[in-house]
Amino acid sequence: WFHAKGMPGSHVLVKTKTGEMPDRTFEEAGRLAAFYSKGRGNEKVEIDYVEKKQVKKPNGGKPGFVVYYTNYSMVIDSDISNIEEL
Repeated sequence: WFHAKGMPGSHVLVKTKTGEMPDRTFEEAGRLAAFYSKGRGNEKVEIDYVEKKQVKKPNGGKPGFVVYYTNYSMVIDSDISNIEEL
């Protein structure tokens, strides 16, 4: 689960069979989350990422609002020009 920290934007989910992800997939998921967020025009965007099981929707929360714990962060640009279309 990837999401731009502290700003509205899309959540990006990556499914894996083993729980391991290639570095390229990891980076592309972060870049997609940055591109589809309010930080799109910024040179760098901070992305939080966690396993999906650590993401919870609070009771009565607004649509799209979630909370998560034990997150990790990375800073990445929002350029998706060299990501292959799936």
